[in-house]
Amino acid sequence: MDAILLSIRYLFVDADDMRNEGKSPGDDKKEIEESDGEVIDWKRQAEMLNRLLEKEKQEHDEKVMVLENKKEETSRIHEEEIGCLKTKMKEVTDKHKHVFDQLKEKVECPVCLEIPRSGPVHVCPNGHIVCKQCKTGSCPTCRVCMGDGKSLLALTVIDNIEHNCKFVDCEEIFAVDKLEGHEKICKRRTVTCPHNNCSEKIALSKLLDHLNKETCSLDSRPKVIGSSSKSGRARFILTDNLNSDFIWQVRTFTYEDNGFAVITEKVDNLFYITMVMFESEIECSKYQIKMEVQEWLSTRQDSEVSFRFCGKPCSIDREKKNLKYHGLTVNTIGMEKILRKSKESSFTVSFIFSEK
Repeated sequence: MDAILLSIRYLFVDADDMRNEGKSPGDDKKEIEESDGEVIDWKRQAEMLNRLLEKEKQEHDEKVMVLENKKEETSRIHEEEIGCLKTKMKEVTDKHKHVFDQLKEKVECPVCLEIPRSGPVHVCPNGHIVCKQCKTGSCPTCRVCMGDGKSLLALTVIDNIEHNCKFVDCEEIFAVDKLEGHEKICKRRTVTCPHNNCSEKIALSKLLDHLNKETCSLDSRPKVIGSSSKSGRARFILTDNLNSDFIWQVRTFTYEDNGFAVITEKVDNLFYITMVMFESEIECSKYQIKMEVQEWLSTRQDSEVSFRFCGKPCSIDREKKNLKYHGLTVNTIGMEKILRKSKESSFTVSFIFSEK
């Protein structure tokens, strides 16, 4: 059928064209047959290439699967090894902790129940130790004569174990050579309430709560000083005779997460106004305050009478009796001028913070 159609097709070919091209109908037929053969060859080669690609893809997928299996196996082995190492590390850590706990028990003073931090550590002839503060003529454990024996082994233990911070609320532990430095700046160290009518000793971390819940402070909560304004003010009212001594309730503030209190009192003929910072001397040295006492409802610009102080805030770690000497001091004559110009015998303490 194909041959008949091909013959019909060549009947319509222009004879002149065939002469000009120098080809006969048989030649074209031959070319077409050759082209069809080439197409068949190309198809055969394409099919062969597809089979090769599929085979390579299959081999590749198999290799990937093998690698993934190896990876999973390696990860599992690593996890098991890590688990074993963690278990062994915990065992070693627990063992060391047990040994250290036993050593601590052996060097603990049986009288004060404290572990000495320094020598000498006294020891009786039977090997019982006692700290230098608690040493008496007889051993507190076996009652024999203590004598002058000293334990070098106990001293070695003390120098190589970690000690608890002495403040009750603090749970941190340190080597003996770092312990003293921590306790000077411990956030839970014991401080004395800065109000002069209160002698309570409390943890520094609870000082603001104490001041704001007791009668020591006029504030129920500290006023927050913004980092943009860096300034604040507090009003104090004189409810007694100007010639009498007087102690005001403290005013509390916070600035950059640090607690502050304005402590004000009158002793003899002097008014003492101090900004106390609830931090160590080192932290206080990072700040500068400008503090001014003036009439109530006046500003620095329009105040007729004012007295100023510039310096660092006073650390809460200073002796309480000396706090008043680290701020602004104004005599009675000067304060009388301020009170005369204010309502209700009141005065304002304004301040500005800055960082050094």
